[in-house]
Amino acid sequence: MSLLELVETAFESLTTNKMRTFLTMLGVIIGVAAVVTLLALGSGVQTSIDSQITSMGSNLLNISPNRQVANARLTIDDATALADRLNVPDAIRVVAQLNGNATVSAGTNKDTPEIIGTLPGYFPMKNVTVASGAAFTQSDVDQRLRVAVIGPTLAQNLFGNQPAIGQSFLIGSVPFKVIGVLETKGGTGFGGTDDSAFVPLTVAMEKLFVHRPAGLKSISNITVEAASTGQSTAALNEVAAVLRKRHGIIIGQPDDFRIFDQASLVQTLNTVVGTLTAFLGAIGAISLLVGGIGIMNIMLVSVTERTREIGVRKAIGAQPTAIHLQFLIEALTVTMAAGILGIVLSIILVAVVNSVQTSVSPVIEPTSVLIAFSVSVLIGVLFGFYPAWRAARLEPVEALRYE
Repeated sequence: MSLLELVETAFESLTTNKMRTFLTMLGVIIGVAAVVTLLALGSGVQTSIDSQITSMGSNLLNISPNRQVANARLTIDDATALADRLNVPDAIRVVAQLNGNATVSAGTNKDTPEIIGTLPGYFPMKNVTVASGAAFTQSDVDQRLRVAVIGPTLAQNLFGNQPAIGQSFLIGSVPFKVIGVLETKGGTGFGGTDDSAFVPLTVAMEKLFVHRPAGLKSISNITVEAASTGQSTAALNEVAAVLRKRHGIIIGQPDDFRIFDQASLVQTLNTVVGTLTAFLGAIGAISLLVGGIGIMNIMLVSVTERTREIGVRKAIGAQPTAIHLQFLIEALTVTMAAGILGIVLSIILVAVVNSVQTSVSPVIEPTSVLIAFSVSVLIGVLFGFYPAWRAARLEPVEALRYE
């Protein structure tokens, strides 16, 4: 019997009981769809995290006081020292920040946003875009002008539907003029700025947050932008050396500062997401395994039901190899068809997920499709082999006697 005839015979056998064949396929369909969809979700989450962190700059070093060390603080003089290219040659920009929360008001409208005192370099460094108006300049910082750039949510809370540019509002009891409104970026997650107000660092230090325990020169943190992601480690080492020297830290003493490397954060989060994706994929693979066991069970039942048929075929000259191939092809046909349907189902599921939300966009990778389909075919071979082998070993006389 030719291979084509074996395939035709296998199809005839499977279509004789369509419902049983479909239920046999269902476990593999669900397993393949689960593997491909879960891997697509993992890939989408990883892409989303990468894009959010990269939008803030993956070559940034954020330096803050180490609160576990007594009297730890950063000062504006530390920022000035780090901005010296002779001290940190692998950095291209250094920005100091003084952050805090304060009550802001415009007429009867009030809010309690984060107030960020900083320098003009903050905006390009963090990819923060001014949608209307303009950001403050170094001249504004030097002249200690009471101007502010605010997020769109804060603008709405303070001024409603009125244009915010040129409006005045109070931070505490200090009046400020709005000169810019930021582009909507998202109030939650990484880099949320929609409900924040940015003011010149000098004004924040001398007018807003004057009662700082660490003194008038203290600041909240310093952000250093390395020349490239590949130079982040070198810049980190240079920053650490400068701060240890300035703070008089000797060998064996803990640093009174912390350096947070965003490039390392990207790697760490990718590792975590990759592990979770692999775990979810393994759960989907268990469904494939269960589906394979179901295929073996149905194929064994099929062998029992067709014992007399096998006996007749052997009696008229069918070789054990042909019997073996027939049942193996049946198992492969079931799993291959189930694999294709599972992939189609996963495409539909991913399309549904993308249509109902926009925060994460699942991406079906060709590799995951190939792996899932290959595993489904392998399951057909593994779990179809024993029933096919058992059918091939039946003795013709005993098979013909079977009722």
